[in-house]
Amino acid sequence: MSYVSGIALAIVTLLASTLSALSQTASWPTKAVHWTNTAAPGSSGDIMARIVADRLAAMWGQPIIHDNRPGAAGNLAAQAAARSEPDGYHFFFAVASTLAVNPYTFASLPFDAERDFVPVVMIGFSPFMFAVNPAVPVNTMADLIALAKKQPGKLSYATSGIRNLQHITGEMLKLKTGIDILNVPYRGSPFAANDTIAGRTEVYIDSVPAMSAHIGGDKLRVIAVTSKTRLAGYDSIPTVAETVPGFSPSGWFALVAPTGTPPAVLARVNKDVNTVLALQEVKDLLKRYAVFNGGGSLEEVQAFMRAERTAWGDAVRGAGIKPE
Repeated sequence: MSYVSGIALAIVTLLASTLSALSQTASWPTKAVHWTNTAAPGSSGDIMARIVADRLAAMWGQPIIHDNRPGAAGNLAAQAAARSEPDGYHFFFAVASTLAVNPYTFASLPFDAERDFVPVVMIGFSPFMFAVNPAVPVNTMADLIALAKKQPGKLSYATSGIRNLQHITGEMLKLKTGIDILNVPYRGSPFAANDTIAGRTEVYIDSVPAMSAHIGGDKLRVIAVTSKTRLAGYDSIPTVAETVPGFSPSGWFALVAPTGTPPAVLARVNKDVNTVLALQEVKDLLKRYAVFNGGGSLEEVQAFMRAERTAWGDAVRGAGIKPE
């Protein structure tokens, strides 16, 4: 075979392969798609996944089967998702704690958060709020930081647990501002809120849904939210970033796939999820669960995931939290 003939054959083979991939993507999906989820059936995390999945299933003409595997801080679901076939029909409805925090708080994991998954698209962000007991002479985040610096080691902040996102958000604030404030972990949000209301702790950090009952009330004073910009519907509550530039830790939900999933399928899913997230109906439904501002390109979500692993990892190490 001549050199020119060899070149021609290589080009034809490449074109055939490309056309075949395009054809497969155009017809995808031809069967049911599987989503693994860390949330229990009927929980808010499960409902949010279904809000998006139901509309995708209608677009694709194929069902989305939900594999709910709660427990072990999301590690059971992540392990199953990591071991699933990278055939374009398996995805993981992931959360920040499982992929960005667990790698630093668990001594060993049955998956590798970076190597085993490829990010596909952000579903949305779920920020945290800071509240104080009304007897504490604090009305703003700037006031809180000033008081904590004036009384180092005297103030405490309540969270719904230890080594969770709320706890580490408090530690992030300490590292960012240099304040000395003690974490008091509880066995859930109601206990953390009640003890702050009773004055046993001065500050309370929790999710927007957990905090919403106290907004505008007289038992707790909500002073700030960790979103990058003020939240729609909560416009009167300043962001922490208005006082502490760049401070915006948040819970998040993202769709990821096992490494090796065909790139064309990743691009298709990213495009279609963005279409669904742009629907006003979907925005309104997700807002009920305090999930905001999802979407974005493949490149954006992949860069975000890398930055998140670094940010949460730095906070865990900086707080002296040891893997267990």
